[in-house]
Amino acid sequence: MNKFNKSSFLGYINNPITKEDMMLFYKENDIKYEKCELYSDFALSLIMTIFDTYMGDDVTPLDDQFKHFEWAWQKTILNFVEEGLDFEGNLLYEYFLEFMLEVYYPIINKNEIMIDKKISKLWLDIFDYHRIKTNSDIDALIEIYVIFEKSLKII
Repeated sequence: MNKFNKSSFLGYINNPITKEDMMLFYKENDIKYEKCELYSDFALSLIMTIFDTYMGDDVTPLDDQFKHFEWAWQKTILNFVEEGLDFEGNLLYEYFLEFMLEVYYPIINKNEIMIDKKISKLWLDIFDYHRIKTNSDIDALIEIYVIFEKSLKII
């Protein structure tokens, strides 16, 4: 059995890759600057709608959290449809629903730990085309970028 290599894992999540390697990853995966900007706009629009309209854990039980997410999703989709862009299919919806159900909704004292700012920064960093990334960052970008690509329909 292979022994877990802690230093290798820490390097994967902590050590930045070179700008040349980053650009090579972008080229190999057909990652475009303009699409990173668009997908960042969508992600931030969705999460800011969620943050700005969430009434709090004390008045929003689990079932209503699903409804809140669905409402915010539909509002975000309609805003982008008005601009001629549709994000269709369940894959993107499920990705963000799971993300928010894991990272946002279950957190107690959301305001005290500034979770909204941390989540916003996470999405900004993922899609920041010029920010030097780690291998872990690149893998996260490629995963969500591919999901967005499959979902995007220009109308």
